[in-house]
Amino acid sequence: MTAPYYFSTMLLVLNLTLSHSYAPQRARQHLFANNNLKSTPLTTAFLSTPSDGVTIENKNNNNNDNSADEIAKQLRERAYNLRREAKSAQQSLRSAMERKKEVENIATDEWIDSLLGLTSSVITTPDEDPVNNKAQDVKNNNIPAASTLALRIRANNLLSPSKLMRICERLHDRETAMMIGPEGFLSKDNDVVGGGFVLGDYANNSLERKKEESEKITGLLDRILQAVQIIDEERGQPMNEIGSKLRVRITDLRQSRDALIRRKIDNLVNNSSAIIDKKGMELENLVRSSIDGPIIDNDNDKSEERKRQAKIMKRLIETPTWLPPSIAPFAATSPVEVSVAHWKMIKSDVLADSKFICTSWDATEVAAIYRGRMMSTRAIANGEENREDNLSVEDIFDDLLNRVKNHPDLSKKIQLFIVGDFEWRPPMGSRNDEPPPVIIALAKEVVPEQESERSLSTKSLATFSTLATLFTTLAYAVSSFALNPSFFNAIVKENDATSFPMCLPVFWGVLAISALHEVGHIVAAKKYGVKLGTPVPLPSLQVGSFGNITPLRSFPSSRSALFDIAISGPCVAMISSLTMIVVGLRLTMTAQSFTSFPVVPAALMKSSFLVGSIASIVFPKVMLIPLSQPIPIHGVFLVGLAGLFISSVNLLPIGRLDGGRASMAAYGRRSASLISLLSLIVLAFYSFNGLSGIIIFWGALVVLTQQRLADIPVRNEVTEISGLRVTIYNTLLVLSLLTIAPFPGGVSSI
Repeated sequence: MTAPYYFSTMLLVLNLTLSHSYAPQRARQHLFANNNLKSTPLTTAFLSTPSDGVTIENKNNNNNDNSADEIAKQLRERAYNLRREAKSAQQSLRSAMERKKEVENIATDEWIDSLLGLTSSVITTPDEDPVNNKAQDVKNNNIPAASTLALRIRANNLLSPSKLMRICERLHDRETAMMIGPEGFLSKDNDVVGGGFVLGDYANNSLERKKEESEKITGLLDRILQAVQIIDEERGQPMNEIGSKLRVRITDLRQSRDALIRRKIDNLVNNSSAIIDKKGMELENLVRSSIDGPIIDNDNDKSEERKRQAKIMKRLIETPTWLPPSIAPFAATSPVEVSVAHWKMIKSDVLADSKFICTSWDATEVAAIYRGRMMSTRAIANGEENREDNLSVEDIFDDLLNRVKNHPDLSKKIQLFIVGDFEWRPPMGSRNDEPPPVIIALAKEVVPEQESERSLSTKSLATFSTLATLFTTLAYAVSSFALNPSFFNAIVKENDATSFPMCLPVFWGVLAISALHEVGHIVAAKKYGVKLGTPVPLPSLQVGSFGNITPLRSFPSSRSALFDIAISGPCVAMISSLTMIVVGLRLTMTAQSFTSFPVVPAALMKSSFLVGSIASIVFPKVMLIPLSQPIPIHGVFLVGLAGLFISSVNLLPIGRLDGGRASMAAYGRRSASLISLLSLIVLAFYSFNGLSGIIIFWGALVVLTQQRLADIPVRNEVTEISGLRVTIYNTLLVLSLLTIAPFPGGVSSI
């Protein structure tokens, strides 16, 4: 069964389901079997309700199918209206709940300000004067004493359990926000009497500042709980057990928050495992060594390794939510830290007078984010006339890169990325699902894994894979001559190895087509100044080789650069392979003798839809031969066939394959991740059903070599590639799918 058949079947079922007409004809006839319809059917009662104004007369109808289609049409219209009304009601309810929550938060903030002494006269305990109490508050980070808070709770009529619960929950929300993101601060400046509860103070949101203010909020929350306990003790009886309820509630909230942070760390660890493994520190060993200690014999190395692992673990725990998962692993393993002064320098010297208007920023010791908006126009003086020139995101980002490059203090310390805001969520009712661009800054020393960092086990595995590829390629060449009578008799019966060189042209041809594939990558990479790692060949039992794993050793500048590097190899190899297939068929047709030709089963011609279609045009007689019949074929054809399959499997839109990189460049990281997941599901389906041997082994290698994971980020992930590049990729992807799918009447013999 061919792949197009599966796709057409799935589309047919989906169409029938959505049209609500996937009902058996026998059920329709049974519904209208009685023309009088003395008992009103449920569908008729539903459609005849006064709300939609639709009535169905209970009359005799000779055409039951037309009646059923009419009812189905009315049902669809009714369902569409109900869905639209439900969606509108849901949006209205959500808006109302958000407005209600906002009003409640404003009222709660006013209550908190009253407890801090900002909206009412300062209330102190009877044995304290305002001056001494103020000194005590300053000493305790502007947090009033528990006895003072108890008086203010009474004075401001906040003894209600619901009010106290709202205050504690609001403080917990702000405490959590301060721990994981730039939400706000308890006090903006030290000279503000009694502190304050200011939101959006992005000018002072350093990591140290957030830690300090988080501790203040935590202290205020604990002090309020102490104040409630004082009130309970003074009353001589529990105030509806509000004190214990508040403590239980806050404990539950903090436990939930800690669990969320742990899940976040686990996800980051899982996403980062491949990259940190290449750095020589597997996260599994990292977590285990954080408990049992690093497994190192030398004491000095043990101390250094422990410090390094502790630092990485601390960075993983403190990774902010705004850092995209594609960049977070590199930030966590950054070899250097950047001072706050350099992060501020980016805002003041690079972004200050640029076309990127920075509205907020946040930073850690290894990464920084700058949010803002793009000014898409600039004024240009042209003689006496002034005109505006439209600027793209790429132009604005290139200008920022030049500013950093020419800056005396930042050129050797900072590198910039522009990505979609990972924390952004589309406004309710908005159709725009594209996040706004943000600037991410990392240390200059943050780079992908280099050749010198590869472990001995990794190098040994690469050497073994290379030797295995040479063996399987030679096996492919020898197997293509196994059915040749003269070759078989010489090798098997006569033990004469002089016929063995007949296989070498196919052997060297497959290696040459793989080398041509890599040359395409190298030429494109040099054009964009991207470093490539040493290619690692992958063996194949079907066509000798699956191509090579070619890692990126530096960040590509744009999605266009990534696309050209990824697509150049398979594009050149596929064009060359198709040419060799046509030439091989022509040479077979015009050959006078076939004694030195490879001999393969005729089923090989129908193992691929694309190859079978070409053969039907160039050499139609060969398609009429029975599948089990051996046929001589020129070696050029077999080399082209191997190269075509190598290019096709590498063009599949999965992870770090050439097709996965091209897919990410063409459709963006989010869409490419979904496409990669769907492709892996299709691979698993083909593997479990045994529909294609080459797909089974290729899917296993993709999983074992971690090529299913997303690739490294590019500097500019916002600017889309041109429509021509997208068309080229879609065309090559269709050709690869046609190559993998068998020809009608044939089977997948590869």
